[in-house]
Amino acid sequence: MTELDHYLAQHYLDERQLAAAAAMTMEEIDALIQARQVPAPAYVVDASGNLCSFVFGAMAAPGSRAGRYFPPSQLAWIAVARDAVAGDAETAPARLQAQFASRYGAALATLNLTTWRLRDSFDDRGAPIAEGLRARTDSAWTYFLNGTFSLCVANPMSEAHIAWKEVLQEKLAQQSGNGSKTLLPQAQAQQMHALIDAYAAAAMPFSPIEYALSSRKRLVEDLRANLRVSDAQETPA
Repeated sequence: MTELDHYLAQHYLDERQLAAAAAMTMEEIDALIQARQVPAPAYVVDASGNLCSFVFGAMAAPGSRAGRYFPPSQLAWIAVARDAVAGDAETAPARLQAQFASRYGAALATLNLTTWRLRDSFDDRGAPIAEGLRARTDSAWTYFLNGTFSLCVANPMSEAHIAWKEVLQEKLAQQSGNGSKTLLPQAQAQQMHALIDAYAAAAMPFSPIEYALSSRKRLVEDLRANLRVSDAQETPA
């Protein structure tokens, strides 16, 4: 087995495993994916030895086992989608999106008050800014369905966990200058280390093939290694 095979076996289910665990055929699951009710696979290893994902495109992965790979938590969303289809197949996609948007928006509202100001989506009183919040939830739904969150979020079927990871990444990227701001006063450096740790826990490790290009390498490994405490005295509040 290649390093990629080990990573995928540790963190994902292949088609056979997913179908067996869901007590469905893969054709039935594919129908839900095509109907935009269930996320696409996080990764596809094709017959030519390429690792393919929506985020990184095709990357050479010689010797790796061909197949499609899904996070185990996808089983929970498949169950949600099947219930929605059983209720009314025609309106199921819209109802699933509305449920996702409501839960994701609620998580963002809490994070806006507790973690990082989302000024495009909430005003100074914490009230939603409809256009900005809708843009965030629509974008998140698209990424959810195309499998993006399935490769980068530790719990990619939870709207709250997706929001947590996304907001932490936004905060970390902005406060660190996307990983370039590495000389900080001691208190700020301690806060940055805590933020890095929180983001690392919320994000996936990423596969060995794509890790060098990942946000995790830039905002966790590299930033953590390069952070230094400046000699400048902090200005009292």
